[in-house]
Formats: sequence, structure tokens, C-alpha cells
Amino acid sequence: MGTSVRQINISSQPSQSFFLRVNWAEDVGSGFTVVLSDGLSAWSGEVSEEDISREAEEMEMRREKYLEDLRQALTDGGKEPSRYSFDLSEDGVDGSALHLSYEKVQKDISFKLGSVELHTISKPVEVVKELICHGLDNSAELQACNAHLQGENERLRGEWDYVNGELEKYVQAKEALEKDLYNRFVLVLNEKKAKIRSLQEKIKEFQEEMEAEKEKRDTTTVESNDAKEPAYEASTDEENAENKECSETSASARVNKPGCSSPDSSLTDIPDIAPSRKRRQRGIKGQGSGAKKVSQEPRDKTRNRDSSDRATF
Repeated sequence: MGTSVRQINISSQPSQSFFLRVNWAEDVGSGFTVVLSDGLSAWSGEVSEEDISREAEEMEMRREKYLEDLRQALTDGGKEPSRYSFDLSEDGVDGSALHLSYEKVQKDISFKLGSVELHTISKPVEVVKELICHGLDNSAELQACNAHLQGENERLRGEWDYVNGELEKYVQAKEALEKDLYNRFVLVLNEKKAKIRSLQEKIKEFQEEMEAEKEKRDTTTVESNDAKEPAYEASTDEENAENKECSETSASARVNKPGCSSPDSSLTDIPDIAPSRKRRQRGIKGQGSGAKKVSQEPRDKTRNRDSSDRATF
């Protein structure tokens, strides 16, 4: 069962305050009872579920929307009092009954949500007591709720202080850790740089040694070739001397032959320089040319003798 008490203002009596109490079993849509009091007198009335459905149909509104507006007008109007208005009029000849209507105001236009017929209560003091008791009970509940919320607020504040303190510790620990890691990183980085410089110096020294060794090999090769060149020239001179002797021997043999005329000056033997040229080329190619040079000399001598004999004939 639900109960709601609120203060309302009557349009026809703006200087006077009224208190409206609404009771319902399950929901406002299932019907409710109304008690109105000005502190001296009291009136009561009842609205059934059929009345609510009929009024919703007359206004051509969905039932859910109509119940929402009705609930706000009778129970939650204190949040937006300007949206709803109440009017109280006498009903009947003797004035023993009143007619309470409630309307919704929207952009200076009001339309009627419903109305209820109120009858005078013979003992209004009891109604006033109930209103006072309900107000006290509601105040006690609100105070208890407020105390509970204050306790929760204190607890949350304490937790917040604890968390803030822990956070400060974590921040300090984080900064210390970052500083330590930075110092270690600097040390490692400096060691790596020193190692890189050492390796670069070793590479440079190795390259210099390789260049020096290469220059040394080139110098040795040039000196070796220069040393071999005179030996090749000496062997060529000896071969020329041998060829000259062979030519003189052939000429003397032809003079001593009977019936042979003296050779013409144009047929004088020319030393064959081809062997010397070939030997020089073989000497430049390498050490393996020695054996070939030895085997070439008898062939060169035989070739010289043949050429001398052909010249004689």
C-alpha cells in the first residue's frame, strides 16, 4: 500500500493552503482514495479504476501516458508545481460536498486530467493527526536515510583518503623506480658505446694492417720481377753469341767446298731474335717457363743451322 502527502494551492483560494493525501493499494491505476484538509476541516473521496479508464478515453490518451500524468499531479507535483493546477468548487445545495478537479498546464493551455467528489469528514482532528503522524514518520525515514548516507559518505571519504595516500606512495615508488632504471640504462648505454668505439678502433687497425700487408706484397712482387729481368737479358745475349758462332762455322764450310761461289752480301745470316723474345715473355709469366726455355734452345740452334744452309744454296 502506498501513501503520498503533499501541499497544494487552490486556484480559487490562493491565500489558503491545503494538504492532499492519496492512498492506493497496488498502483494509482487500480484506484485510490483522496483526503483533503485545510487544518480545520477535512474531506475525503474515492476514484475507482473504471473512472480512471473512462477519463483516459475521454481525453483520447493512452492509459500509460494518462497514469504517468495522474501520478505526477497527485503525488510528485511538488517537483514541478507549475505544470499542474487544482480547483475546488462546492457541489450540492447545502454545500456539504466539494468537487476537486486537477488539470495539467502546458504552454498557457490547461486540460482537465480528472476530478473527484469529496465529502465532509465528521472528525477532522483524526485526519489532522494522521497527516501529522505521516509527516513525522516520513521525516524519521528521511533522517534515517540521511544518517545512512552520511555514514556512507564518511566511509567513502575514509576510503578515498586511504586510496589517495596509497596512490601517493605508488607515485613516489614509480618515480624512484624510473630514476633507478634510467641510471642503469645510462650505464648500459655508455658501456655499449665504449664497446662500439673499441670495435671500431680494432676494425680500423685491422684495415690498416691489411693495407700495409698488401703494399708490402706489391713491393715484393715488383722487386722480384725487376730481379728476374737481367737474367733473361743475359740468357738472350748468350743465345745471340751461339747463333753467331754457328753462322760463321757454316760460312767457312761453304768456302772450303769445291765449286761453290762465295755467298752474296745480301744473303748474310740474320740472327733469329724470336727465341729471345719468346724467352722474355715466358720469363714474365712465371717460374714454370725455365723448363720450356731449356727444351727450346736445341730447336732454336737447329732452326738457325737450317736457315744458314738454305741461304748457302
